[in-house]
Amino acid sequence: MAKHSVTHEDRRTQGLGVGGIDVAKNRHDVQWLDTNGRPVGKAFRCANTRAGFEAMGARQPSEEVRVGLGSTGPYWLGLAHGLRAQGAEVVWVQSAHVHRLKAWDDYPPTQTDAHDARVIARMAFEDRGFRWEPRAGALAPLTPWAVTRRQHHQDVMRWRSRSAGWLPQYVPEFLTGFKAWEGKAAWTVWDSWPTPDWVFTQSLDTWTDRLKAATPKRVGAQRAHAWYQAAMDSMGIPESRATARLLRASSLQSWRAALAKQRAMEEKQVAILTDWAPAQLLFRMPGCGTQVIAPVLGEWGDWSRFTDARQAQKMAGLNLTQSSSGHHQGQTPLAKGGRPATRAVLYQAAGVEVAKDPQWKMWYQPLPRRAAHPLAPKAARVAVATTHLRVAWVCMKYRPAYDAARLFPVGEVSTAASRERGFGSVSGVGSCLPPEGLSRGAMTPYTSPAPPS
Repeated sequence: MAKHSVTHEDRRTQGLGVGGIDVAKNRHDVQWLDTNGRPVGKAFRCANTRAGFEAMGARQPSEEVRVGLGSTGPYWLGLAHGLRAQGAEVVWVQSAHVHRLKAWDDYPPTQTDAHDARVIARMAFEDRGFRWEPRAGALAPLTPWAVTRRQHHQDVMRWRSRSAGWLPQYVPEFLTGFKAWEGKAAWTVWDSWPTPDWVFTQSLDTWTDRLKAATPKRVGAQRAHAWYQAAMDSMGIPESRATARLLRASSLQSWRAALAKQRAMEEKQVAILTDWAPAQLLFRMPGCGTQVIAPVLGEWGDWSRFTDARQAQKMAGLNLTQSSSGHHQGQTPLAKGGRPATRAVLYQAAGVEVAKDPQWKMWYQPLPRRAAHPLAPKAARVAVATTHLRVAWVCMKYRPAYDAARLFPVGEVSTAASRERGFGSVSGVGSCLPPEGLSRGAMTPYTSPAPPS
């Protein structure tokens, strides 16, 4: 496989049996191969129960086995944990790769579960898959929490958009009296008088007193008078205002519930990361907060399995691809493989670094303006995100504390030579050298500790 892929070593060993499982909801199709890669009998089916799991294990060709699993929904996770508990090596195979291999060997490809199991077994024997390891220790809860928090955030944004879209239809003048509809004074209006016809049920003095009580007297008579006047001349939809109020109440209730769930999940992530010592190394880096560290650790797990920073770079999909033939030299876009959520988080963290941290900002500014091969602003941010990832990998792998003085020596970032090559002193991070005074052999990577009590 590729030199710097996540699983680049050849793990084919003598005496290792291989199996392929086409995973389904209620039953699985299994095909075993002997140590030479030849099928051991025909493919058979087993139920997705403990008895079926034991029957499958009774027919394995050797004591040590590698099992390839097709990625079919969530049904493979329980089976994978059971196989790892029995000491088997689990290889995760993508369904798209199985389909391509079938089209290559047998066109038009045969579509049967038994055939898919044979193809998966062949891919596992040839080591064409991703070695799966269960999350352990403090990282175990971060994996589902990262996914759940992302789903809650999507719900928050969806209901927020619906609530914001309600205003231009029924109260288009709302923002003339308030800066934002999420403010305290605006919430008082939303909860008590959502439509213009309800505004006039109270006097202007009552309005003023309610706004002062909601916003420690920062909003008073002037804001109340402006909103009162805007409600009198409202151009909102006059019909079905009772229905409009019900829709508004439903959207706001759903938005508040999703926001509360998101905050509760973030508090759990903070509690885990605060008690886990390796995470403190990342917190010292600019742009690294809970919502940057938690998704990356939740999706990637233990970083110690990466022997080179370029493996982490490929895992995030930040490596470049090239298309050239003869005299044609194509562009070099991002591969965009791996984990898209991690790539998005790293890109957002790069934007914070460029805007807030003066040293990263000084390193970033020459990239779009350099004479040779200037980068587009978005490509320059991707370069910052990639370098940020490589520095984080060094901190997690070899345990040095983040040191801006060592990363950006005084005066070197602003030199003409640094502007010309566009990477300054940070280009030295590409070699991923260990901290000063230590060799690679003298260092031990982090292992996942036990979860906090």
